[in-house]
Amino acid sequence: NRSSDLDEKVIYSGDRESNGKYTVSAHMDGVYLYCFSNRMSTMTPKTVMFSMDVGDAPKDANPGDTDKHHNKLEGMIQELSVAMTGVKHEQDYMEVRERLHRQINDSTNGRVVWWAIFEAIVIVAMTIGQIYYLKRFFEVRRVV
Repeated sequence: NRSSDLDEKVIYSGDRESNGKYTVSAHMDGVYLYCFSNRMSTMTPKTVMFSMDVGDAPKDANPGDTDKHHNKLEGMIQELSVAMTGVKHEQDYMEVRERLHRQINDSTNGRVVWWAIFEAIVIVAMTIGQIYYLKRFFEVRRVV
């Protein structure tokens, strides 16, 4: 996976990653590129999930305007909003991971059930074969 900015300069690049969480801040206005590749393992399907937050640009702090525009309560509300957004994204991420792990568990449990059924059939077949063999072994043959 890779992300590039306007000048096609790579901001982030990663290889052979099974999962992760990354944050990229845009320092310029414009179009950014996200590229995902499945070159390493084409046999298994991949799930890619990403979320994008578009926020306000940081405001310049002028010492004379701090009372009017940047009071302490407004700053705390902004921090709380950012924190709540982060919690929501984390919750979405954990929900996707939980769903994926549940699918893996269900698949594994299904395989275990089918293997147990196969083993039971083999044991019953071997029991019938042994009974048949022992009956023939102890059968008295009379030669007249």
